[in-house]
Amino acid sequence: MSDYARDHLVDKLLSHVARNSDDERLRELAAGIQKGEAGWEESLGASFYAEALAPKLEGFAGWYQSLSDDERAEHAAKCEDQLNEIERQAAQPDTDSPWTS
Repeated sequence: MSDYARDHLVDKLLSHVARNSDDERLRELAAGIQKGEAGWEESLGASFYAEALAPKLEGFAGWYQSLSDDERAEHAAKCEDQLNEIERQAAQPDTDSPWTS
């Protein structure tokens, strides 16, 4: 995965959490990281945010463990497809831009 694809994916995930989390602390955490007000290590090291994040991570881990190997492979393939699409779009010239000729 390229840095571009990783950064794009992380930004989309942070935007989703900042808008949709049911926990105000997680919305604040995501928005702060996106705005550059705090770093990952600093934020995740703070018990205030870690306490909010722990149940979500436990829920994800439980869901993931419940998947069969085939289901895990299917989700991994979908993720890979999304990352490839991000890369493909990034490689295309912006033909709608007034600055391209």
